[in-house]
Amino acid sequence: MADSTEVDELVVTELSDTNSTAVEAGRTESVDLSDVSVTRATKEPEWGTDGDRGGAEPDYCQNAHDIYVVSGTLGLELDDGTRTEITAGCAATIPPGHSGWTVGDERLVYLEFDPSE
Repeated sequence: MADSTEVDELVVTELSDTNSTAVEAGRTESVDLSDVSVTRATKEPEWGTDGDRGGAEPDYCQNAHDIYVVSGTLGLELDDGTRTEITAGCAATIPPGHSGWTVGDERLVYLEFDPSE
């Protein structure tokens, strides 16, 4: 995080005013702040499910993620077979080698935090 002595102006940005991208069964909106990129991901209920994949085996993401779940529930499977659910109000660090999906009939919304380069 930026040291408070390094920040010389207030910057407020609405995610709705930023880069919005349609993605598989949802969309993302991103904004860059001083030391971090913040992305809001919205995933529809069918995202990542067996039906969404056409019955194919899941592709495991090879990137790590730091997230905060705003609403809905994220189902997660690690490549070692570990399965868990991350619910609204929880923050998580997800290691490489995972597959995710929306649990239930509620839209999944989460924030992802990536350090700026």
